Amino acid sequence: MPVITLLSDFGTRDYFAGAVKGVLLSLNPDVTLVDISHDIPPQDIFTGAFTLGQAYSCFPAGTIHFAVVDPGVGTGRKALAAAAAGHYFVAPDNGILTYIMQAHEDFVAHEITADHYFRKPVSATFHGRDVFGPVAAWISRGIELHQLGPVLQSPARLQIPALKKVRDALIQGTVLAVDRFGNLITNLKPEDVSMPFKILAGQREITALRKTYGEGTQDELIVVPGSAGYLEIAIKGGSASAALSMRAGAPIGVILQ
Repeated sequence: MPVITLLSDFGTRDYFAGAVKGVLLSLNPDVTLVDISHDIPPQDIFTGAFTLGQAYSCFPAGTIHFAVVDPGVGTGRKALAAAAAGHYFVAPDNGILTYIMQAHEDFVAHEITADHYFRKPVSATFHGRDVFGPVAAWISRGIELHQLGPVLQSPARLQIPALKKVRDALIQGTVLAVDRFGNLITNLKPEDVSMPFKILAGQREITALRKTYGEGTQDELIVVPGSAGYLEIAIKGGSASAALSMRAGAPIGVILQ
């Protein structure tokens, strides 16, 4: 039974996510639908890309991933269907597949131009329902990507922040994402730092490295190796994002002592 995952900024208050599921089931009632998230912040392609990049590989080969955070809906931005590592992806060409492209050399994308696979009429403001949903369903029914349109040679990519060496003992990093608990997921990996170190974040200095969120004292700012493979800034019993007034994209510094 084919699996289709759904990731969007649609939320659950409106009809958007439900309508997409209805279209998918109408075209393939045998598909299994799994929500990754519909709570991506509105129009936040960067967070959408990060979330998809952490979740897709947990699913079996052959899974089709619907990933729609689409502030450019109805404009000249392209629609694409892609494949990598045995998975399929249906998404706007706006960089939301950046982490997939970085991780897999076999990534290939096709521009979706075969509009006879679309739901008609196509709304200029809801391609999730009328373009991406139907295309994902048709892929689940065995349509090959080349039937959807030509190969897209240079899909859009986001600029994922890289670590920057400022001085011999100073590294500049970035907050990649903030989870719902307020943990700041940085672009630092455990191997990027050596003890002792000091992280500078929101005019605070953090030196405590812990294995779990529950270690340390109440309200203590700590650094934890997170499940995504990156170091996270957390606070026991609270939100590091709120305590430091920091969001995704915020810079951090690392002093190696």
